[in-house]
Amino acid sequence: MNKWELSFQEPVLFSCELSVRIGDLNYGNHLGNDRIVGLLHEARVQFLRAWGYTEMKMEGVGLILRDLSVVLKKEMFYGDRLRVELSVPEWSGSGFRIQYRICRPEGDTETITALAHTTMICFDYEKSKPTRVPDPVLAHRFSRT
Repeated sequence: MNKWELSFQEPVLFSCELSVRIGDLNYGNHLGNDRIVGLLHEARVQFLRAWGYTEMKMEGVGLILRDLSVVLKKEMFYGDRLRVELSVPEWSGSGFRIQYRICRPEGDTETITALAHTTMICFDYEKSKPTRVPDPVLAHRFSRT
């Protein structure tokens, strides 16, 4: 079977540190593949919070996750301190793609342990349907410059 890859496009717009907890381990004694989704969610919530948003309140709309892809590159173990970096390289009329790079610092170097992306769609919860990205969000596109 061909190897499927994801990429990560700079610039990094946000990064945070998370640790692998004991409850994140599977029977192989490493981070369970289902638990990586929780790490991505935590990083995304922290990223939005840095902008004053939540997944339910972003300039008058909410967000829903349309799709998620993960490529695991290295095992992650209990106690590992991970840096999760996020970028937002792609925009559409109703959403944007977040890319994630998870790294494990190891002395003067670091190892990329996983790459992922999520497609987030702006959603009007009152009408129960997708909606356009709010103009203020489009104006800054999560860029501080």
